[in-house]
Amino acid sequence: SSGSCCRSQGEAIAEGEGEGEGEGEEGEEEEEEEPTSVDVDAACILLGGVTFVVFLFKLVNTLDDDVRRYAWKVISNTISIFMAVLFFQGNNQMLESYARTRGWHENVMVFVHYTHCSIYIIVMLAAVGLNTGVWTDNLDLGVKQWVWADAMFNNFEKAVEKDVEVRAVTDKNFDATRSTAYSKQHKMDLTVEYKRLDYDMRFRKNKAWSTLLAHMGGFAAIAAGGSMQQRAPFRNNPWLCFVPVIVTTLVLQALFQLTNIMRLRLKAEAKRTGRPGLRSRMVHEIVSEAENDIFALAASFNTVQVIRFAIFGELPNKEGTQAWENPPTILTVGSLFGCGVGFMVLSGLLAVWNANMPAGTSHKGAEEGHANKGHTIERSGAEASHEEESDSALDRFMETLVNICAMSSAWCTLFGARAVWLMLPISISALSPDGRILLAVILSVSSFLIVYVLDKIDDRMRGNSKASELVIFSIISGISVLVGFSWESSFDEAVASIASMNEGHQELSKFGLGVLVCFGLGEPWTRFILKRALQLEELKSARDSAEKAAVEKTKGVGVEETQPLLKEATDGGSPRGNHASCLSCF
Repeated sequence: SSGSCCRSQGEAIAEGEGEGEGEGEEGEEEEEEEPTSVDVDAACILLGGVTFVVFLFKLVNTLDDDVRRYAWKVISNTISIFMAVLFFQGNNQMLESYARTRGWHENVMVFVHYTHCSIYIIVMLAAVGLNTGVWTDNLDLGVKQWVWADAMFNNFEKAVEKDVEVRAVTDKNFDATRSTAYSKQHKMDLTVEYKRLDYDMRFRKNKAWSTLLAHMGGFAAIAAGGSMQQRAPFRNNPWLCFVPVIVTTLVLQALFQLTNIMRLRLKAEAKRTGRPGLRSRMVHEIVSEAENDIFALAASFNTVQVIRFAIFGELPNKEGTQAWENPPTILTVGSLFGCGVGFMVLSGLLAVWNANMPAGTSHKGAEEGHANKGHTIERSGAEASHEEESDSALDRFMETLVNICAMSSAWCTLFGARAVWLMLPISISALSPDGRILLAVILSVSSFLIVYVLDKIDDRMRGNSKASELVIFSIISGISVLVGFSWESSFDEAVASIASMNEGHQELSKFGLGVLVCFGLGEPWTRFILKRALQLEELKSARDSAEKAAVEKTKGVGVEETQPLLKEATDGGSPRGNHASCLSCF
């Protein structure tokens, strides 16, 4: 019995070992399971996302000031476009869903879209007016005060406390614009700057509101013109399809005339009361630029829609998606890219012509004009009034035309890249989330490489004329649209995919996600990204002023003495130079 017991125990142990080995083999088989497509997507997003973020950190911290400024500008415009499109599309889909339930005719929706666009323009005007304080307060925006100016500390751009002694004031150097003061919080001397803090803060806040609402208004105008293009008889041939572009232009110009009435009244009121008119000039500059963006977005997109209709033989839908009843060929895709190159060349030629126009034109669309907007208050009221009067209709038309051509080039490049993707033997669809993300990454990296090359070209041409800067600025504007819309398309598809989980209320889900994303990104974009982009524009303005002053000093001075003077001006030999060197930490 003992032997049988031992045998039974041994058999039990053997069976247990056999089961353990079987379970181990099954575990090994589970561990060796091949990754699924979801695993591959997650891995690509992880590796690619980290690499791309590190690449951006390197780009925005490069030693080249121009590349750093261009990079921050592209990133700022990209995020602005992304937020504006998500918010607009959420509103627009809710509006169209309501129209379907009410049984509204498609022709009525064209009018609704134009009304939708006008609402964004009115809200933008009201927001700029309220933030500027034209109706609410009498605070003197021209008052200067000492402000902490070291970006490495948390009191940056905060007013210096009243009980803190500024070295320049103590030394009775009342002409100084920069100095040092002892910070009780950080127990050390920090740099301070004498500036119009209230004006700068309101300018940046207005810039944020106007940029977002201008992009929303531009997309609403695109939807209005696109809806008309989809109706008969405009969809029958490319020539008739261009008529909605003209109609949209007339509607927008009529709306802009209404905003111009308000700007003229503000200017007249400031002149009547004897005020310097800082608020009226701020409203004029910001609203004019926003209106140009609205018009350029709508005109460029709908014009490229007509071009695509003529090249491929079919009209894309109002969102730009093409059914591809006629598959793309090398000839058709090459024609679209050729149009993009043609628009970019035309944009550069118009920019050069604008730069060489007779004195009295304002060139507000140039990068220098944008950078100097924060400093226009340095001039007297009479000088500023004369400059606004010189801002003729021709100046604004040329500025807008340059932007239209640059943006049209970006649209041609984006849609041409999608067509090329379809021609390649790639299993991933260009309109799938994976395809959109990959295309956005490729276009972004390519765009930043183009920015680097353009900067090198600009460095070689520097000193010849302002034409090169105007050309570079127009190209950068187009690149911002290209990068912004490539990423917006990816995020929009991601939001749509998540919203599809709520089958009964997809429109409401997409609207809620869009609002949530916008509110989540709005504050960081305004406080850090847009602010940094504007500060770098101020840096360029300060250095340009210093170089100009140094050149004036060199009149009558030998060539061998010219370079030391230029170095003195740009490295800190003047208040402007000190300002530039301090801002270089950005």
